[in-house]
Amino acid sequence: MGIRRRSKLASRLNITPLIDINANLLFFMMISASVQEDRLEAGEHVELPESSSMKAEAGDLISLVVGLEVVSVNEIEVMRLDNGQLKPTDILEKKDRVKPLYQDLTNRFQELVEAGAQPGADEDEDELPVILVQADRRLPYKTLKMVMRTCGQAGFTKFRFAAKQG
Repeated sequence: MGIRRRSKLASRLNITPLIDINANLLFFMMISASVQEDRLEAGEHVELPESSSMKAEAGDLISLVVGLEVVSVNEIEVMRLDNGQLKPTDILEKKDRVKPLYQDLTNRFQELVEAGAQPGADEDEDELPVILVQADRRLPYKTLKMVMRTCGQAGFTKFRFAAKQG
């Protein structure tokens, strides 16, 4: 009987998938490094919450800053708060909107529509008026909820929230 010799086949490592993954990672890193990040400064007396996201978007049309003492729109004071609480005189009878803020935002919304913003543009969301909300993290949820509801009733349906980078 003859001894059979098995030829040892050298096991080869297929590195093609590894090269593909590395190429994709390299491409992703190059693209993400080339995107310039916009920096936002918080409104006066507002302590923003920290963000887990690395992206900030520019081009917001209306900047709404809600602090513990003041609510301002585009750096113009609209109303005062009492340690983050809305004053009863500022809330409409139905308690679903804030009077001074609603009046200011309604006027600004009309100005944006006259300038070319399209509030009902389903096809192109870039044409929708946008509100950038900078709210103090110590603000009561009830106050922020009422402010956002007021924004929606004034015509602003697209929101962005500012947060500091953690």
